[in-house]
Amino acid sequence: MRADVIDWTEQLRILNDVADLITPDLTIDQIISAIYTNVNEIIDAFQFAVGIYNKSDGTITYKGGLEDGKRFLDFSFDASAPNRLASWCIRHEAEIFINDLDKEYSKYLAAKPIPLAGSNPNAAIYVPLKLNNQLVGLITVRSIRKNAYKEHHLYILKTVGNFIVRALELAKMSSQNDVERNRAQKAWQWKNKEDLSIASRRELEKLTEREKEVLFLLTTGLPNKVLAEKLFVSPGTIKTHTLNVYQKMGVANRTSALLKAVEWGWLH
Repeated sequence: MRADVIDWTEQLRILNDVADLITPDLTIDQIISAIYTNVNEIIDAFQFAVGIYNKSDGTITYKGGLEDGKRFLDFSFDASAPNRLASWCIRHEAEIFINDLDKEYSKYLAAKPIPLAGSNPNAAIYVPLKLNNQLVGLITVRSIRKNAYKEHHLYILKTVGNFIVRALELAKMSSQNDVERNRAQKAWQWKNKEDLSIASRRELEKLTEREKEVLFLLTTGLPNKVLAEKLFVSPGTIKTHTLNVYQKMGVANRTSALLKAVEWGWLH
């Protein structure tokens, strides 16, 4: 295959692996670490980080950032800072795509930025993260190589960003701390059907009672064999029910099913 031909089958496989790696009980640090190696197979993520936007105090906090596989210290700064690319991304709620920082920084800033952590990059992509149309942060990759990125890398980073923002919301709704989290399982509960929106209720009604049981048990993180024992059925039956749940919810794996269940307000 030519070097300039994109192997979308392989790239989609890796993205699916990334989705499977992000489980409900991970901290931001663990999420970033879990996906870092996989993302590096399809993007030059010499530096990889997620910034959390706190609208109430107007700050951006980077947690669990990595450079060349090594973690750098967490840090925060003003989201309105005029000399930070991350601040520009948040203020404008827009992507940044740079392949030569020396030549392209002026599209966004008056002066070339000096990094607050890690090495000086030569190329970078910043993507704002939104949940329910609300800005919650940004995801970024940076490289010390010029011309490291192609347009499809932006699509990949957006997809990874979607995985991350949903996982963060699940963590938030689980009342688990982003930085140091008690790993005990949350006592999940079904929300009252009357409290759901009409659209959410309509989606929930697509599931049979047994499929709802299986979906609820997925919150435990237990393997199919154990779930089968709990319901007194075979592992194959659990697998069939699980696949039916995925199909009806329009997802491809456990994590996505749980994230969507939380997003739709079924579980809390």
